[in-house]
Amino acid sequence: MRHGIDSIRRWSKTRPYIISIKLEFVDLLQNEKGFFKFSLASKGGEFTVTEEEGVWLGVDPLEPSERDVPFRARYKRDASGKIELEAKSNIYSTLPAPRLSQSELLITQFNPNISSPYSLLFRGLYAAVIDYGAYSIYPNVIRDPQPVSTNTSLQDDGKNLASVIRKLRSTSTRSKRESLTNALAQVLPSLSEIKIQNTAGFYLPTFKVDGFDGKNPHYLNMSQVSDGTLRMLGMLSAFYQQNPPERVALEEPEQMIHPGLLPVLFEAAEDYLEGNQSRQLFLTTHSPTLLDMFDVEDIIVAHWENDISSFSPISERQRDIVRQRLFTAGELMVVEGLIL
Repeated sequence: MRHGIDSIRRWSKTRPYIISIKLEFVDLLQNEKGFFKFSLASKGGEFTVTEEEGVWLGVDPLEPSERDVPFRARYKRDASGKIELEAKSNIYSTLPAPRLSQSELLITQFNPNISSPYSLLFRGLYAAVIDYGAYSIYPNVIRDPQPVSTNTSLQDDGKNLASVIRKLRSTSTRSKRESLTNALAQVLPSLSEIKIQNTAGFYLPTFKVDGFDGKNPHYLNMSQVSDGTLRMLGMLSAFYQQNPPERVALEEPEQMIHPGLLPVLFEAAEDYLEGNQSRQLFLTTHSPTLLDMFDVEDIIVAHWENDISSFSPISERQRDIVRQRLFTAGELMVVEGLIL
């Protein structure tokens, strides 16, 4: 969130300023579900966790073959730091509680890279919470040379974009690199290759562009291409990176992009979603052109009134208008605004 939790807490009408968040997850393919919630307060200028709870219903990690046997794991942590754990087997009842500071969430201990019974029990919940990328990528961030990064996942602001593209060199990722190049070639004509140069420990993308006769190629660096081209490169990389998250969000992808090139981004989004029903894509937009590329049933309206934000499908009346092809959703947004 922009400017951290303080920017949210200052809107609280009462004291103490406590923020509570609850997330619910459903995996229809694996027949798993759960929720994660926590509350934050402050003490002496530092944040403290006053409540944290997680529940996951799915497959028993010790007996994965018994998929039809219900398994439920739950933990709850109170303001004093006391942790209660519930699970089907008595094996888990004697687990030692991890040491946590008052400002640390217990779910951070469920990382599968940390070998612990907790990471085994709640790996599904951890993946559901963590496997998310909200990208807000702008040229001024990605234009400069970037330090070499071993992180294979694109950062939210694209600071490791060059490293992510460089990772697409193996046989298993070659098709992703080709898809990325082909998509960007619709924005930058005659593009034949995206190369990552390594100079003094920094990565810098360059763009190999063929001459007008198909010969005598030359290279463009990041300072020689438009802001729109760079922003498109960042957003396309979110879809074609080596291991994209299960949920991707893009903030106003139409910014700096010619409306005629938005279908390029839409096709990349379709590639990301194709063949994986567990993936989700979230876009925030004010573009009628982009809006009309999506099914009316997938459109959610954001509305703010009396200090409350509401999110809901557009009204049944407006959906009927779109279904009957009297207006498109984009035209309705311009003419009367989309309503709940």
